[in-house]
Parts: sequence; C-alpha cells; structure tokens
Amino acid sequence: MPLNSSGPISLGGSTSGQSINLELGRSATAQSNLNESALRTLAGVASGVISLSNFYGKANVSFTPDGGTSAGSPVFLSDLKIFSDQASVTIECNQSATWTWTRSGTFGTASVASGGSATSISFVMSSSNTNFRSTVYTVSATAGGITRYWSVQLQTEPNL
Repeated sequence: MPLNSSGPISLGGSTSGQSINLELGRSATAQSNLNESALRTLAGVASGVISLSNFYGKANVSFTPDGGTSAGSPVFLSDLKIFSDQASVTIECNQSATWTWTRSGTFGTASVASGGSATSISFVMSSSNTNFRSTVYTVSATAGGITRYWSVQLQTEPNL
C-alpha cells in the first residue's frame, strides 16, 4: 500500500503502515538511513537533499517492463513469430498484482484469469500451420495502490 500522502510519516518504528521500513518490506525497527539506495529509489530522489516528505504517496511496487500510467497511454509490447511454435509476452511485478485484461481476437491464452492475482502474467498464442494469427490484449495491473497499463500484441505467421 502506498505511504500516506500527507501527515506523519516515519523511517521506522511504526506498525500503522506509515513506516518507510514497512513499505520496503523490512521490520519497523530495522536500521535505515535516508542516503541508502533503496530509500532514494523509493523516494525518487537520485542525489542531493532528501527528506521524509519525498516519500509521501510512494509505494514499493515495480513492474517489468514498466507500464503506462493511464489507460490512454499504455506501453506497447509485442511478439511476432515467423515459422515458430508460439508468440508470447510476460509481465512481472515485485509483489502480487491484480491483473485485468480483455482480448480482441479469438486466439491466445493468459496465465492468469482476468481479475486474478499473481506476481506475473504470460500471454501466449500458438502458431497455425496454415493461417496468420493475431490478437491484442488490453492489460492493467494494480499492486500496492499503483496501477499500470499495457497493450500486448501477439502475431504468428505459418511456414508456407
């Protein structure tokens, strides 16, 4: 869950969910300092002065590859296979995410049902011996209050 967007926030010592240590998956009493790389990454401050206010609203969630920040600007992912068994794309998250997707086209499978939760999702489409196949998935994932968006296109061409 993201850290609060205003009010008290602490490096550690809190079990209320407003602890930076807890957001990073550490114990509330773990030794931490603002200059260490994990805290700088979470705060989004690569160098220079860093303060507790830099952590407001931040969440320790990452997707690989990272997605777009709105449904209107998804990240486009694709796999085109010619003379191959299947096309596939996998998206991962560093914690369990809820995956929602729709598919245009009749071919392909997803490793997680739409609305299901997992740390990754794979989209796969087998090739045909005689026909060109194409399908597009519109995908979103939410973890820790962070939502990302992708458009996944899979295509296969047969060996004629």
